[in-house]
Amino acid sequence: MSTNPNPSALIVYFSLTHQSARVADAMAEALIARGWEATNAAIEFTDERYVQKLSEFPMKRPLLQLTSILPAQLRHKTGEIRIPPEAQTGDYDLVVVASPTWWFNTSMPIRSYLESPEAKTVMRGKPFACVSISRRYFSVNLGQQKKLGERNGGNWVGETHFVCAGGQVKSMLAWLGYMKHGEPQERVFGLEMSPPNLKPDFEEQARSFIAGVLDRVVGAPVDAAG
Repeated sequence: MSTNPNPSALIVYFSLTHQSARVADAMAEALIARGWEATNAAIEFTDERYVQKLSEFPMKRPLLQLTSILPAQLRHKTGEIRIPPEAQTGDYDLVVVASPTWWFNTSMPIRSYLESPEAKTVMRGKPFACVSISRRYFSVNLGQQKKLGERNGGNWVGETHFVCAGGQVKSMLAWLGYMKHGEPQERVFGLEMSPPNLKPDFEEQARSFIAGVLDRVVGAPVDAAG
């Protein structure tokens, strides 16, 4: 760990519907409360093959537009992204990577970052933690993020999964209704919907997760050689 009086953390995230951004903000607040400096860095998805369909909000045909990226996503492909300067270089004491779950996997924008030279520069020899955000009806594979982070020379110190409200079917319907209309829908197909976004206790989960990660970082010196 750095000997600086104020250790620093980088939170790299991608957010299509602003849920990952809310999680990143909550984790940054938790870090600051523990005496750390926190820098949030949002990855921008610029791939012309997908960005026009995915960036529209509300979406005219959400299911069709969202599945446009499915074949590439399932093959673990990368795409064009814009990396903010804060996530290109920097001597951070901790790196946290937060990704929405797309079709059971780490989203293409975050995978693209983790496979970039910039990520290797930032993560080599540093503790890193993995975060995913998903609807309940999708399982999640945080092992992908862990594997890519370790390939960059990072030292894994923890992971967590933020789940949106609702059960299997209602969660999906609530989210599709939100994406189509741009606001939460009380009913879809006559069914009463739960909120389409993060559970109300997500901030408490963020604080608890950061507390555990920092306890492990402080207690386990980092191998500077990576």
